[in-house]
Amino acid sequence: MTTHRAPLTNHHPDDSICPKEHRHTSSGKPLHPECPGRDYSQAICTCDAWQFKNSGKGYVDEERKRHLATHTSADRQGPAILRDLLRLDRR
Repeated sequence: MTTHRAPLTNHHPDDSICPKEHRHTSSGKPLHPECPGRDYSQAICTCDAWQFKNSGKGYVDEERKRHLATHTSADRQGPAILRDLLRLDRR
């Protein structure tokens, strides 16, 4: 079973990644003296089929979790032939 990840990253207005040490208010205003502020947040899944970018960090995190949940349910199903081979109640 493949475990997919979609790390959430924050970005400055110049598209550079904002380090985790740069803390922000909920609106994205910087609390770190050298930070120009959070312009947007982005999550890119390791499945290479999904990415999401928005100015609202909470919204990106919500969509990220929603997408990762689709992988979990699909991965649990497994291929039909394997499910049939692994059935314990089969006679």
